[in-house]
Amino acid sequence: MKKRIWNKLISILTAILLVVGLVPSTTVAVMAAEEIKLFIGGQQITESGCYENQNGTWTKVDGTEPANGQFSYDADTFTLTLNEAEITNNQTVNVAEGYTYDGSVIAFSQTAEVSLKIVVSQGTSTITGTGGIRVESTTGNASLSIKGSGSLDVEPKGSNSGITLCSSKNTNLDIDGADVTASSPALYGVYLISSTDASSTSTITVNNGCLITGGNGNVGIYYYWSGTNNAGTSSLTVSGNAVVDTRNSQIMAQNKETVVQVGAGSDGNGGIVFNGKSGTVYGDVTLDESITINQDETLRIPNGSSLNSNNHLTNNGTIIVENGGVLTGETGGKVVYAPSITTESLPEGKVNEEYSASLTADGSEPIEWSVTQGSLPTGLSLTKDGKIIGKPSAPGEYIFTVTASNDVGSDGKSFSISVVDPIYSIQNSGDISFADAIEGYTPEVKTIMITNDGNQPITLDQPSSTSFDVGTLSKTELNVGETAEFTVQPKNGLLAGSYEEDIVITGTNNGKSVSTKVNVKFNVKHNAVKVERKDPTCTEKGNIEYWYCEACRKYFQDEALTKELKQEETILPAKGHNLTKVDEKKPTVDAAGNIEYWYCEVCNKYFSDEKAEHEITLEDTIIAKLPKFVSGANQEWTKGSKDGLTFKIDTDIKEFKKVLVDGKELKDTDYDIKSGSTILTLKPSFLDTLSAGKHKIRFEFNTGSVEAYFTVKDKENSSQTESANTGVQNKYGLWIVLLLVAAGGLAGFGILSKRRKNHK
Repeated sequence: MKKRIWNKLISILTAILLVVGLVPSTTVAVMAAEEIKLFIGGQQITESGCYENQNGTWTKVDGTEPANGQFSYDADTFTLTLNEAEITNNQTVNVAEGYTYDGSVIAFSQTAEVSLKIVVSQGTSTITGTGGIRVESTTGNASLSIKGSGSLDVEPKGSNSGITLCSSKNTNLDIDGADVTASSPALYGVYLISSTDASSTSTITVNNGCLITGGNGNVGIYYYWSGTNNAGTSSLTVSGNAVVDTRNSQIMAQNKETVVQVGAGSDGNGGIVFNGKSGTVYGDVTLDESITINQDETLRIPNGSSLNSNNHLTNNGTIIVENGGVLTGETGGKVVYAPSITTESLPEGKVNEEYSASLTADGSEPIEWSVTQGSLPTGLSLTKDGKIIGKPSAPGEYIFTVTASNDVGSDGKSFSISVVDPIYSIQNSGDISFADAIEGYTPEVKTIMITNDGNQPITLDQPSSTSFDVGTLSKTELNVGETAEFTVQPKNGLLAGSYEEDIVITGTNNGKSVSTKVNVKFNVKHNAVKVERKDPTCTEKGNIEYWYCEACRKYFQDEALTKELKQEETILPAKGHNLTKVDEKKPTVDAAGNIEYWYCEVCNKYFSDEKAEHEITLEDTIIAKLPKFVSGANQEWTKGSKDGLTFKIDTDIKEFKKVLVDGKELKDTDYDIKSGSTILTLKPSFLDTLSAGKHKIRFEFNTGSVEAYFTVKDKENSSQTESANTGVQNKYGLWIVLLLVAAGGLAGFGILSKRRKNHK
């Protein structure tokens, strides 16, 4: 019973919590719906979902994305998505008490800011009827965002504007990616109504799309402020190659004090704005859609802006490129450029000498020149075609501004002309010191530069030199400030010594001569190589320490090459041999011997003759000691044995020649041999072939031979020993068997006793 009551209590509490949890959401939804109202085709839309026009009534249908001809509404984000929908309303809409409007799409609030988002998903959607789109907040900001890849045509037939934004604070129209057309036969294409607060803003931004407007009274976009004083900021911003086109009307503000600020996006990526029949490029623009300039229209590219036609521009009117503007790509038609002065600077003038200089500018002709600030040097004048001519009469620095003008615009630039007395002067780049070299060098090349540092032209003469090769001047006619170059290098084959010379460069003008000189130095050293001291031998000459110059073929006693020698003074004569005779000594089995030879203590060499004509090595003088048995003589071997007989002889194995048994040379397969002196083992297979009895073995080496004897026995001589061993083994085996049997009996008895005990 208690369990049932508790379950019911839990159910009641759960129901209460669910109800309580739903109340806030329901309340908020109701409040939001009452705060901002949306009317589509004269109907108030409050629920999210897809809507379809059924017999003139927009009816909610199934689906999350609108099908063709439908729209969807997201109440949470206040977003209206159009899919080639046609929305129209020809009736007055009462949006609130005291507020009645004509409009096919109306977003309205008396208590909150209104921000309507329209997405044109594809194709073209239309909004028509007696009114277009109206977004209004009587207490806050009013904003409209139109985005998507499709198009939206807003063309009311009544006396209302195409798009109207009205607020007591700020208004903002944002078009991103969509192509929007907004027009009105009786009012304005786009109408922005804002408050009189000076801090308020009324803005239109178009990015990567277009806005085409037209309206009554030739006004396509109209910024209106509710009062004429303290109006806020009106702005139009284009970016992403957007186009705002009001060619059938214009862009205006409600009062003269308000100026519409038109510009590109903050990153410089801009668009084109047509205000009436005059278009302007703002920022950097690359056309990605076709655009046409009609016969009576102009497109202006101002300073800081650029236009790449990208083969999308048809020019039947006039393109005006202002100074600092950039136009690229094919355009056709008429293109005029404002002047852009290209002259960088003007040449210097000389007192009482003729002066002539021409100013140049890019731009469409005719271009007319004038001095607009300051004055030219006394005696000079500027013609209309840009030539400065005359004869200056007084020295000084004259600063002035000239202006180039044509029908499109003008460009001004400041210049200066220095007027000086005649000066004839040339200077060189400085004295030259070549790095020290040795005889047989490859000449180093250096460059000398001559500069005209006067104020008159100079004609140079070709310089020359005795110890150095001088290259041809790069130029001989030097204007003021110009330079000429020539190369200098030491002549080939100069012998050791110091070379110094002044190379003189001269120039002339009007009978006046100027010169400058370059001091050139070069040191040549001997190409000396040190030769180390070499002591003489018994047969070869030696030499002292000295230095030899390969270039001049001279010998020197010191490293500084100051004490010259003759070649013969560097030679040390050979000493000759000091020979000692060593008599022949016969070898023994215990010691090596030697041949007769002669030894020189001076050169530490050995000779086989007294005249030292035949040199030999120390090894050649030694006679190895005679072979000697270490072990193995007089051994016995019984046939059938597994092991052979081993003999060890005290002689290097390298001297081994052959082994003989009973005078017969053995094959390599009859024995094994290894080092350790010489260790030779007769194989059992060979010994089995020998008869029983005594045999002689003979070892022959390069140093001599050695003999010994061994005895081979038949197998029968050892049978009795084996039988005796077998008997002993059998005897021991019998005892082992008896012990094992006894142990087994004791073990069996123990087991039997244990069983009996357990049985008891």
